[in-house]
Amino acid sequence: MCNSSLLKKIGIGFLILFGIMAFGVITMLLWNWLIPVIFNGPTITFIQALGLLVLSKILFSGGHGKHHDSRHSSRHVEWKDHLRKRMEQRQEEVEDDAPHSDI
Repeated sequence: MCNSSLLKKIGIGFLILFGIMAFGVITMLLWNWLIPVIFNGPTITFIQALGLLVLSKILFSGGHGKHHDSRHSSRHVEWKDHLRKRMEQRQEEVEDDAPHSDI
């Protein structure tokens, strides 16, 4: 039973490693295909492509992944609730202003 669990963890590890390598290769190939032609930029290596992926993860997700600050999360929830209420009010206004037809 323990052996099965170990094999499962090793298999998941290989899948994660394969996924990272696949994203790196795809990023490298797309960069080297598009950037030199469009912007006359340099080509990049596989390691540089991985670095580019890490940099984009940091820049576009704030670098904190799944660990959010509780103050940030509560503000986010409050903002979403506020936005939802405004959208409902606007929807009601649109429905009230719409011409009614008696069919």
